[in-house]
Amino acid sequence: MLNNLSIKRKLLIYNVLIQAFILIILSFSIYKTLHLSTLDKIETSLKVIVLDIVDDILDHKSDLLTLSFDEENEYKFKPLYIRLVEEKNFKIVNSSSFPASIPHAFNDIQKNVIHFERYESFIVGEIKFLIKKENYILQVATDYKVLNHTMEDLFYILIFIVPIVLIFSIIGGNFLIYKSFAPVEKTLQDLKNINATNLSKRLEVLNSNDEISQLSQEINNLLERLQISFEKINQFSSDASHELKTPLTIIRGEIEIALRKDRNTQEYKDTLKVCMDEVLMIQQTIDDLLFLAKNENSLQIIEEDAYIDEITFDAIKELKAYAKLKNIKIQSQIKDIFQIKGHSKLLKIAIKNILKNAISFSHENSTVLIKNYQENNQFIISIEDKGIGIAQEEQNKIFEKFYRTDKSRNKESGGTGLGMAIVEKIISSHKGKIELKSSENEGTTVKLVFIKDL
Repeated sequence: MLNNLSIKRKLLIYNVLIQAFILIILSFSIYKTLHLSTLDKIETSLKVIVLDIVDDILDHKSDLLTLSFDEENEYKFKPLYIRLVEEKNFKIVNSSSFPASIPHAFNDIQKNVIHFERYESFIVGEIKFLIKKENYILQVATDYKVLNHTMEDLFYILIFIVPIVLIFSIIGGNFLIYKSFAPVEKTLQDLKNINATNLSKRLEVLNSNDEISQLSQEINNLLERLQISFEKINQFSSDASHELKTPLTIIRGEIEIALRKDRNTQEYKDTLKVCMDEVLMIQQTIDDLLFLAKNENSLQIIEEDAYIDEITFDAIKELKAYAKLKNIKIQSQIKDIFQIKGHSKLLKIAIKNILKNAISFSHENSTVLIKNYQENNQFIISIEDKGIGIAQEEQNKIFEKFYRTDKSRNKESGGTGLGMAIVEKIISSHKGKIELKSSENEGTTVKLVFIKDL
């Protein structure tokens, strides 16, 4: 049944049950403690009275019959019953209104040691002592009236106080619970107003260090991550639709033209070749978009030793066939062998993208030079081509997604406009920088610069 209740209701019920349990235990403890304490106090008083009477008896042992017991008035202890019994014959020597219901059949009592017995509603203090070579038993008794009255008063007080305390506890607990949950309810209400159309909205975070503020801050961090993810999806969708529309239109146009009438084998092959080129372009675009979308904020760099000379040689090896196709020669000058902390595969992607651009935009039968060297406290990878170059006004734009400097040779170069954006993302994630120097129709030099760890 509790599962269907709100947390506030559950806490209130738990609070009532726990408070009631504590109050009952506390009341029982007080009642029991006072009962034992009062009983102990009565026994202590009886012990003093017994000793005083024994002293009186020993002082007047010659005339025990005429000895009067006036300790009730002397000690103002009422009611008080006193009886002196001769142990040998169980004969009552002297008595002060001693209740007949209290037996005088004694258990083994040690001499000169006060022993207490409880009979029904009486407490009896007994002591055995010697008078003229005869053993006598002195019994001093009182009833439970004082104790019973005290305990009865305490019982009624507890019966009256416990419910009142419990009521105030419920009211206070209810106030605290609702007061404590007020920020949570406000947070829930604010969360209900946040959806995919207004992910930029954030929860109000108070200037405090309590758990609610920390929860609100963590929710805001979650919303921030969700917003970034939504923006990535929207950006990917926008970029993909923008870049895929043209090749898909070309493919559709080629197919429609080929289907208008019967064609010879070569014409069909030409159509298929155009479609294949466009499909490859689409594939490359999707791969690049996925890479950028996945690493929009920052790349997760695995801290490992990246050997730059090996990475450079691998990049050259993989692009040799492409360079040969373009009648371009790749020349390398590895002056210094060095390593940095980073991700080898990502660094190779960056070098290959720059190297491929250098090959694609170089003049035929020219050379692309790639160099690795150290300068001061920097590691440098330099890629230089003798190609068409980049206009001064376009050099700051080449790292933008889908920006192409050579629009007239777009189809020939096979670029997607995403390569340099990927390079910039990888190098910045490795805490490096890119330096670009280019002149139109003379060539371009791109340097990847990394700070040497001292």
